[in-house]
Amino acid sequence: MANAGTSSVEGSPNLLVIGDFFSPTMTPLRLFVEHLVESGCDARFVAGFADVANRSAEDGWFPELVIVCQHGSDEFAEADVHRLIGLFPLARLVCCYGPWCASDGRTRDIWPLAVRVPVDAAGERIRRELDVLAGRRSPLPLTASRDEIFLFDNALD
Repeated sequence: MANAGTSSVEGSPNLLVIGDFFSPTMTPLRLFVEHLVESGCDARFVAGFADVANRSAEDGWFPELVIVCQHGSDEFAEADVHRLIGLFPLARLVCCYGPWCASDGRTRDIWPLAVRVPVDAAGERIRRELDVLAGRRSPLPLTASRDEIFLFDNALD
């Protein structure tokens, strides 16, 4: 594992997972993240946003990839999402949502559309975000349109 404050983006980025990672809904994500950890990824897990700022500031460890596990539409407040984005402005962000959140992109705007991905597609999105961190792919901006998001997620590799 990487030391605090350092990482090797190419093979083992610092990864922060927020939320109920061990629920049955998040099983596809959990299996993918377990593979990353086995490959040397330095992963940290917190239950909620309140734990995020304190833990990173204490030891100088900062994530390069933040994954949020969302089970319900109103699980996270918009102010907390903005605070998270501001806290780690250089980190890539992925919000993996379960089936109860499938319509949130049409009915709510708490999360930028560019970071939302259904849990069943999380592995592919995270793989693409790791390519961004490694410099092999251009990043998807938080303000990306639906067309840009589609192209990012469906580009032929």
